[in-house]
Amino acid sequence: MHTTFAVPLVLSSCLTGLIGAFIPFPARYKNNPNAAIYTGSFAGMCSIDLIGSYWELAIISFIGAGLFIFTINHLHGFGGKLGSVAFVSVGIYMLAKGIVL
Repeated sequence: MHTTFAVPLVLSSCLTGLIGAFIPFPARYKNNPNAAIYTGSFAGMCSIDLIGSYWELAIISFIGAGLFIFTINHLHGFGGKLGSVAFVSVGIYMLAKGIVL
């Protein structure tokens, strides 16, 4: 939304989380899919200088999904879990990108 429609980054993240909150998921998943959507919105707040293509965003999303699943039963009651997962997934990607290139 930010790069295509010039919506501010924070508002883009909020709108993504709001839209994701209205997507119905089966009750057995609890709130985890909605939290994953919001985590992705945090990761998407990166600068276009860091994430230049949809492929890079897909790789970051894959890393973030793995970290989210790994931490799903950990860190209960600690604030910042979703933002931390987003930050670490982008960090891992940027480190890997720096090593490979």
